[in-house]
Order: sequence, then C-alpha cells, then structure tokens
Amino acid sequence: MKRLESASQSSYGDDMQKFQPTSNTQQAPTRQEIVEALLLEAGTADQLPTDEDKLLGYLKLEQLSFDFMHELDFLPESQKQTLDLRAALSFNDRLVATQSGLGEKRKRFGIFHEIGHFILPEHRGKLFLDDDSTLSWWTKMRIEREANEIAAELLFQGNRFTEESLSFPASVRTVTELAPRYGASYESAMRRYTERHVLPCAVVVLDKVRRDSDDQEFEDSEYKVHYTITSAPFRKRYFSALEIKGGSTIRGSELCGKSRWWGVDDVIEHKMTVGEWHFETEIFSNGYKIFQYVLPPKAALKI
Repeated sequence: MKRLESASQSSYGDDMQKFQPTSNTQQAPTRQEIVEALLLEAGTADQLPTDEDKLLGYLKLEQLSFDFMHELDFLPESQKQTLDLRAALSFNDRLVATQSGLGEKRKRFGIFHEIGHFILPEHRGKLFLDDDSTLSWWTKMRIEREANEIAAELLFQGNRFTEESLSFPASVRTVTELAPRYGASYESAMRRYTERHVLPCAVVVLDKVRRDSDDQEFEDSEYKVHYTITSAPFRKRYFSALEIKGGSTIRGSELCGKSRWWGVDDVIEHKMTVGEWHFETEIFSNGYKIFQYVLPPKAALKI
C-alpha cells in the first residue's frame, strides 16, 4: 500500500457528515454504524448481493478498470515502481480503479476495500494503491486491515449473513448455499461463518503445495495447512490452530480418501482426533484449497 497525504479534505469532510450520530452525544459513529448507514442510504441494505454501483453512486465515486502495468500516468514519478496493483483510490479525483481482467468476486472486494478507505475518518489521504498483500486478510498494516473489515461488512451486509446462517444447520452446506447469494467466495464465506458462529466450530484450510507440475492428480497432490479459523466458543474449549502431525504436508487421498472432487457440493464426512478430543468434520474443496470444517460430537454441541 502506498499512501500520499492530501492537503485538502473539504469534499471528503462533507461526505462524512452523512454518517454522524443522530443522538445528542458527540461520540463518533462506529464502523458498523457507518456501514449500516451507508447500506441503508445507498438503497442496497435489503438487496443481495450488495450492489457496488449503488454504493459508488451514493458516494459520488467513479469506478474504472484498466491495466495498471501499462497505464500508470496517474501516478507521480516517485510512485512508479514495480507494482502489482489490484485496486486504487484517488480522493481528489473521487475515483476507484480496479485492475482489468480481475474475476468478479475479486473486483467487488477491491471496490469495497477502496470504499472502506473512503468512508473511514482516519483514512483521509490523496491516493491509496493496493496489491494482493494489502487486500489480503492477513495484511499486517492496520489501515489496510480496517479497509478489509469494512469490505467484509459491506459484502456480508453487517450481521445479516451471520444471522441468516444461524437459521440453518451447522454445516459446510450452509456456506455453499449462502455464499453465491452474497456474491462471496466460498473461502471468505467459510471464514466469516466460522469465526462468528455461536457454537464451537473451526475450519482448517489446506493449500496445495506447488510442485514442478500442476497437472498432478488430486490423490497424489500434497497439501499443507494454510490457516485455521475458530469460533470464540471453540477457542475457549479446545484450541486455536492445528498443524499436520509427523510432517508439513499430507496427500489429498490421505486426507479424504478420494481421487478427485466433483464440485463444492461434493462433501465428505470424516472423523478426526486431536489429542484427547474427538471431532466430526466435513471436507470440501473449491478447486484450489481444501476446507475441513470441525465440530465436536453432536452430544457436545451446546450454546
């Protein structure tokens, strides 16, 4: 992320007046309140998936897509480095730009991320340049984490996704059914679903280890734990992360006993033991990563 400070913030300040508290107190609105107000005022609060065009229109932001690598005229010379940009925000031009050729889900998240920069009071600047690292959920930059959080709130419409998901059984099938309705990737929906669940649950995300050839059959491909997401009740009762016992990788066939996947609806049920604890798991793949959703035995599921 590259950021240049702006000398003038008058137009931005005018926009933020729309999101001031309505009570007599002078306390600044929370991020959740800002998102709720924006969704409501832009007319997309009850519309799925969240309409990015309505948000951009309400904020009077223009959105363009082009090839950053060949069209960097908008950057000052000091910023023309080897950049692998995915999205950008120019406050002065009221412009959100995304890299041409991005998939629809990545493009929408990039737009929501830049909207996050635009509406958060502390993110007042002239130019934000974002690549895969700053758009990643694991970025270490505070200001980028905040923009990602706003993007997720816009994508999942605050608590709406969580509240709707809790009306269904605790299962990956809930995620694979709801994610397309919200225009979300299965990975982001799985993460959101798990970390906000009221029951003890976890998801272990495994990524394929890149070898010389990507043409390996699934059963021979090796996977490593990328990360683990847990709900608060799960962390309190069990653990917050897992690693593969006896080594850093595991073959696809060892993990789920299959030679190939037939799609996200192809879900495998599997038992798992971690120390003294026994779990029931569901495993599915989005074609790139493997997701193992972990639940205690049904008799142990208590809110």
